[in-house]
Amino acid sequence: MCIVLFDGNCGLCNRSIQFILKFEKSGDLKFASLNSDFSKNVLLKFKLEKGYDESILFVRKEKIFTKSTAVLRLIPFLKWYFYPLLIGWILPRFIRDLIYDLVAANRKRFSIHCILLDEKNKNRFLY
Repeated sequence: MCIVLFDGNCGLCNRSIQFILKFEKSGDLKFASLNSDFSKNVLLKFKLEKGYDESILFVRKEKIFTKSTAVLRLIPFLKWYFYPLLIGWILPRFIRDLIYDLVAANRKRFSIHCILLDEKNKNRFLY
């Protein structure tokens, strides 16, 4: 199972999940707010240190990916016209993560935007 863990109190994170739902090609992804019991258990399982509770994380095949690597790992789940974004892999991880951290540090400036679940996507969110 492929799971996206996100900060449910972050407007940018919520918009990112809306974006994924809109442009995902197959509907294979599941989602969970980092505030949920499900996510807390996942963080414990992977023994992640504090600081990842305000980020987007991606879990796939018993591995967890963080920061820019998580974002890049999500691209193949999107429609084909987002594949050129995979060029981000050519950047060294420390540069990708620096860019990710700069965006993350300013993400609260974006307004809170709740995810409105429709019946089609309701079963894809884990609590």
